[in-house]
Amino acid sequence: MKTESAADIQNLDWTNIPVERLPDGTERQMIWGERLTVCRLRFAPRIVTTPHSHPHEQMTIVQRGRVLFTIENEQRIACAGDVLHFPPNVWHGAAILDEEVVLIDVFSPVREDFLPPGAAKPRGAETPAALDLFRLDGRVALITGASRGLGAAMSSALAAAGADVALHARNEPAATAADISEAGGRRVELFAADLEDSAAAERLIADAISRFGRIDILVNNAGIIRRSPAAEHADEDWNAVLEVNLSSVFRLCRAAGRRMLERRQGKIINIASMLSFQGGIGVPSYAAAKGGVMQLTKALANEWAPYGINVNAIAPGYMETDNTAALRQDSVRSRQITERIPAGRWGTGQDLAGAVIFLASRASDYVHGHVLAVDGGWLGR
Repeated sequence: MKTESAADIQNLDWTNIPVERLPDGTERQMIWGERLTVCRLRFAPRIVTTPHSHPHEQMTIVQRGRVLFTIENEQRIACAGDVLHFPPNVWHGAAILDEEVVLIDVFSPVREDFLPPGAAKPRGAETPAALDLFRLDGRVALITGASRGLGAAMSSALAAAGADVALHARNEPAATAADISEAGGRRVELFAADLEDSAAAERLIADAISRFGRIDILVNNAGIIRRSPAAEHADEDWNAVLEVNLSSVFRLCRAAGRRMLERRQGKIINIASMLSFQGGIGVPSYAAAKGGVMQLTKALANEWAPYGINVNAIAPGYMETDNTAALRQDSVRSRQITERIPAGRWGTGQDLAGAVIFLASRASDYVHGHVLAVDGGWLGR
C-alpha cells in the first residue's frame, strides 16, 4: 500500500476486506502495508472507547458522524471530513455521539499488535531501535513505598526513562519528588496512604487515576519487617507484615488490574525478596509474605498475560536499606552475608534501575510471571 494522503485513504475500496466484530459490536476492517496499517471502524451510537496510547503516529479520518475526542486533557468534537493527527504516546479516546460513526485510523509504523495470530510481519515494516524499547515516554507509573531506599531509586529510574510518576508513601515522599523534578522535569504527584488499612489500596489506585487519567505501570514496593524468633513472633507483628507485604500487594494488583484489563495493556512489577526462595532467620512473617508475593506474581501472570498485561517481580538481594539496618549493624552476620555474595558487596537502589525499566517497558513484552533476582549472584552460590 503506497497511499499516504487522507484523500487517497478515504477512497480505498473496502468491499472485499473481512469484517471483524469486536466485543462492543464495533465492526473493524484492516489493511496492512509495508509502512502503514489502515483500520476502518464502524461504531454504533453512544459507544465510548477506552482511553489508550501507543508508540505509533496516528491519523484519524472521520468519514461519517460526529465524535467527541479526548486528547490528553482536552476535548474536541470532530465531524465528517475532519482529519486528526496523534503523535506517538499521546493518550486519547473517543465517545460516539447520537449517530453511527465511521472512522479510518492510519498507523505508522505498522501496528504489529493488530496482526492476526500467526500472521507474518509485513516485509519492510519498521522495527524500533533497540534502545527505544526501553523508553517510557507518555507512561504513568505508580510506585508504592517511594519515600526512600529502593522505592525512591526505582522512581527516579522510571522518571529518567520518560515516565510520569505517582509516588506513594505512608507520609508524602516530598524529597523523592523534588529530586525527580529537578533532574528531569517529569510530572510528579504525591500520595499518602497507610497500606495496613485494607481500604487504602483501592483508594490509592482511584486517586492516582483521578489525577493522571490512568496507570500504565504499577510497582508494588512498599514493605515492612518485624524481627523476632518464630516462638516469640507476636500476632500483631505477623498480621501487620502480611497486610502490608502481601495482602495490600494483591489489592493493588486487583484494583489496577481491572483498569488494565479494560485497556488490554499494563505492567505490574512486584518486589519479592531472597526470602521468596529461602526461609531466613527470625523473620517468619516476612518470609511468608515474600513467598506469597512470588506465587501471586505467577498466578496473576497466568490469568492476565492473554490480555496484554505483564506481571513480573524483582527479587532484590541483600541491599543497603532501612529494612537491613539491623543486619548490617551485626558485624558477624554482615560479614557472613558479604562473603557469600559473589559480587563481594551489598546492593544499592541504583542496582535495580535497569531491572525496573526493563520490566516496565516494551522490551519485556514477552516476559510473564518471571521473578528477576538482582542479587549479586547470591542465589547462584
